[in-house]
Amino acid sequence: MSSGSLLDVLCSGSGARLALGTSVISYLIVYNEASAPSMLFGVLLATLYGSMSARCKTSLRSLQMPYVRATNKFDYGCLFLAIWLDALAAMCACAALARTLSACLDAMTGGLARILILGRNAPTNEPWPDVLGVSVVFLVTGMFMLGLEHSKAFSLIMTLGMFGLNAILSAVGWWRGDLLAWSTDNYFQPDGISSVFLATALLSYSFPSDWPQQHRSGRYAASLITSLVCVSLLLTAVCLSTVVHYKTHEEYVAVPLFNVLDESGFHKLVPASACMLLLTSSAAFLEIFPELYGIVVRLATSEWRILSKQISYESSESGNPVLAVFIAGSLCAMLAFACPLQHLSYTLAASHIGAGFLRAFYLLYTPYRPKFMQPSCESSLSYSRLSTAPIAKSSSCSSAATSSSSRLKRSLWNISLTKHTGLKKPKTKPRNKQEVEKEWLLLGEPTSPCPQREGRDVESTILSDGEPPPSDFEYPDKFDKSDSDTSTDIDAIVDEYREKIKVTTAGPLERSVRVPTVSSWRVTIFALVVIALGIALCVAGLTMHWAPASFTGAIGVFIVTIMMGFIPKYTGSVINVSPVLCGMSLLLCVVLFSGCAVHSWPGLIIWLLAGLIMVVRCDKVCCNCFEHSSMMNAQLIPSVSGKTIASGVKKASLASGSGLSGAGPSTSIRIPRPPKTVGVVSLPQRINGHR
Repeated sequence: MSSGSLLDVLCSGSGARLALGTSVISYLIVYNEASAPSMLFGVLLATLYGSMSARCKTSLRSLQMPYVRATNKFDYGCLFLAIWLDALAAMCACAALARTLSACLDAMTGGLARILILGRNAPTNEPWPDVLGVSVVFLVTGMFMLGLEHSKAFSLIMTLGMFGLNAILSAVGWWRGDLLAWSTDNYFQPDGISSVFLATALLSYSFPSDWPQQHRSGRYAASLITSLVCVSLLLTAVCLSTVVHYKTHEEYVAVPLFNVLDESGFHKLVPASACMLLLTSSAAFLEIFPELYGIVVRLATSEWRILSKQISYESSESGNPVLAVFIAGSLCAMLAFACPLQHLSYTLAASHIGAGFLRAFYLLYTPYRPKFMQPSCESSLSYSRLSTAPIAKSSSCSSAATSSSSRLKRSLWNISLTKHTGLKKPKTKPRNKQEVEKEWLLLGEPTSPCPQREGRDVESTILSDGEPPPSDFEYPDKFDKSDSDTSTDIDAIVDEYREKIKVTTAGPLERSVRVPTVSSWRVTIFALVVIALGIALCVAGLTMHWAPASFTGAIGVFIVTIMMGFIPKYTGSVINVSPVLCGMSLLLCVVLFSGCAVHSWPGLIIWLLAGLIMVVRCDKVCCNCFEHSSMMNAQLIPSVSGKTIASGVKKASLASGSGLSGAGPSTSIRIPRPPKTVGVVSLPQRINGHR
């Protein structure tokens, strides 16, 4: 794999997630939430969860959303809520970076910016409202609306800032660090294993959300990026463990880096560290913000059809979707204006984990659901070419076919059907000789003389229990000389091909070809219920600090997902993902969500309700109002029925042909009268600007 491809992957958003994790979230965890050893073990668990979540999201890349929307609304709603939660996670990440930028600007000016804007009585830690953060969001939004594009220069600036911050942290740890954090009896402060899960949940967004293409170089790039993120977070955790010793604080510190430098006696490095953090946060913001308005544009395309198409239109001057950029910037500004950094970090983790839960759940049950809800049965019948020999119709064979046909219908529909004594056969129209010869040549039959076959029901022929009809047909040696014009080389090739065809009766179906049935779907539903009970038992054991219950639930989920591998399933619709991977992803999602749901569940519920309202009603009420063709068609209302119109048009044409006028009824189209207050009525039109 070339270095250019790895750089492209880092510049596509993975580098910004790494910068957010190592420069902002790591300090928040160690200084406010848990101890440094808890974070170190949380990094390992977050690496495992990040790999499984990225695998699930990458497998859905080739999914056709229009087909999913047309076939199953539940699947479509599940996938939409996943991308809806991705949008919330990107919003929270941008808002957290904006508030960090505000604190950096205030630290670089020595507090003068806060005093000039909010006065001397404004809190120094996290001022409310955060005017500087909102100003930063509006500035970046305006730049993207005017044509700013994503560049690799942002990644270069971000990398330099990260190196500067790590150098400062390493120097402080070398001069003033100790190993007191590793000498205590309780490594996982303050709540034991729950602190590890909390640190894991907050760090889960730092890993790549999806991987490159599933080829050899793509897998190598994914492994390399995941390892890079894991090593960077581990080094940050080790350095912080030598400097920061966990203790409770009265208030949540927004930027702990400045407090760490002050407590270590390096207060003169605060402006320099603020400058490095400013570069890192601003470059990360410029990389994550395009991802946010890209989601808005995607929801406005024909693939999803959630928002109006006008939102995805690009400006002819700047080349960027102005409306989508404005919507994304407004949402980020609202969060950065009033939401504290603690709630932003918790909501960021909860929304990212919720999106992973929905994708893992979709991949777990979709391959096992049958496409056609019909009972499973193994048949020994096979479709074959009908014989060209004359078939004598017997009463016993027809009665057997009728009885088997009725049995088949009763088994398929489960209802009683009335028996028909006789079937009406359509009258055959006489056709000339050339048409018959062309049809026979097209169907692969020999040329004339055409053997006359007795009519027989096709269904009765297939379902009959008797012997298969003879397939050999003796052709006469001499044909009519009138058919010599149609006897070509094609006839010889067709006859040679027909000699190789044999009518056979297939044996039982192959045991290796197993497709989902209603019975297997019921077994899958039972397995999903057992998985849900195991996850609930595991979470209850963690909440009550009862280890046997937690291990029992986790082992039960693992065993059930292994057993689901023996249930028939489809493997061609999406990339085949192991049910064990999906089941363990569900377990980790629920466990990690329980750790960060304290400060995030109200906002998450409101956001999910808004998404449900949009997916249920928006495509029927809000978006169709922009389709002017339907409005124009609704204004043309015929005053008579279709039969009258057809007869009227026919009579009018006859009258015009005979030179008479007024013969036959006239057809009128009634157009609704415009309101009296409106002087001029213009039909709605779609205005296309010059590109």
